[in-house]
Amino acid sequence: MKKTINRSAVGTLLLFAATLPTLSGAQAAALPQPPSAVGTATTVAIPANVLSAKFVDQNGVGHSLAELKGKTAILVPLLTLCGDTCPFTSANMLRIQQRLTDLHISNIKVIGIDVDPYRDNPARLKAYSTIINSNFQIWTAQGVTTKPSFTKAQLAMKDPVGSGDINQNLLTVEKFLGYTVQVVPQGNPPATDWKAPFAPLTYDINHSDGFAIVDAAQDVRFISGTFPAFTGVLSKTLATFMGAKSNIYKSPVYKGGWTPAQALAAISWVTQIKL
Repeated sequence: MKKTINRSAVGTLLLFAATLPTLSGAQAAALPQPPSAVGTATTVAIPANVLSAKFVDQNGVGHSLAELKGKTAILVPLLTLCGDTCPFTSANMLRIQQRLTDLHISNIKVIGIDVDPYRDNPARLKAYSTIINSNFQIWTAQGVTTKPSFTKAQLAMKDPVGSGDINQNLLTVEKFLGYTVQVVPQGNPPATDWKAPFAPLTYDINHSDGFAIVDAAQDVRFISGTFPAFTGVLSKTLATFMGAKSNIYKSPVYKGGWTPAQALAAISWVTQIKL
């Protein structure tokens, strides 16, 4: 189930951010900017077409980034059938949301942006939310999504990449944030779905990792492209799905990746609220 994943979670946006000056001296915020090892500080306005892209969450409620005006949000790419990074990503997100809840902060949102809209309808998102005991929203794109497929020529490639799983609402957001998302073949033998009827999976998704923080003015202010580092207890269902012998992780998974504490520090820097 292990697959190669593009580490650049923010492609074009990250390249643009690298050309912008960071705050220093008298301009510096009271709460410190996270180090470059965590991510890059920037100020990039979200275009109108990205703000209006339509999504729906695990409860069937419609959403768009436009509704977040006046709030701060951390946006994180994931999918429910990822067998390597996403279970750790969602576990980190649980901790971030729990910290916000403990501090009674409701104006900062934790949102998963689903990158497999062909399979991840609201019902599947609801099932995933249940097994991880989710306390945050997961958005999947509304509208038509093309079916993932492979041609003989694609399968003959050294590193096969298929086509499909394209939804225009998601694609708009992916292009802006620079997400890399690829349809790739399942392993042999294929993984089995964690959800009944536990069918063999027919494709996998290579995708970017990391997170983006959007401020109340709807500017992207901080972007990270690293894997999720995790220690602790993971959902047993997802640990089994990944083929792990235990759901307890005593050593950091993806050492050097982003942690809940680092993400909270980045949110603190953007909002100037100590978290």
